[in-house]
Amino acid sequence: MSRTKAICLIALATAALSGCVTAPTWTNLGPVDLDVSNGRTACHIDANIIDGERVEGTLCSTYESGFFGGGEPEIYFGPQNRKFMREPVSTTTTGVTKDWKGKNAFLQCTPTFAVDGKTVEKRFCKVTINDQLLVSASFKYVK
Repeated sequence: MSRTKAICLIALATAALSGCVTAPTWTNLGPVDLDVSNGRTACHIDANIIDGERVEGTLCSTYESGFFGGGEPEIYFGPQNRKFMREPVSTTTTGVTKDWKGKNAFLQCTPTFAVDGKTVEKRFCKVTINDQLLVSASFKYVK
């Protein structure tokens, strides 16, 4: 085999294998709109560069909480595919801060009211770590 062919084969093999072991590079896909229906959980995964390090986070919401249901919706957040925060939506309105690896993880959701001005139609939730946006989503609660 000629030297040129050998170099081409090595380059081809390296390129093929590097795609299999390379970590995902996407960051900040932006907020999404998710419908949360009874009995289901809706989630959004996003990533961003936080303090020079790529961090991935998952933001989820349930339609209701409690063993038999009937409780208020819950918001879940987990950095790097780990369980971390689980909060009722009422506590997320003012915001919840927890320590994660020496960094401040802040979860906050703002209610969007329906036309009647009383019924919460959806919630826009976001998670910041050290005041840097990681993941955000709007959760619309549908029957």
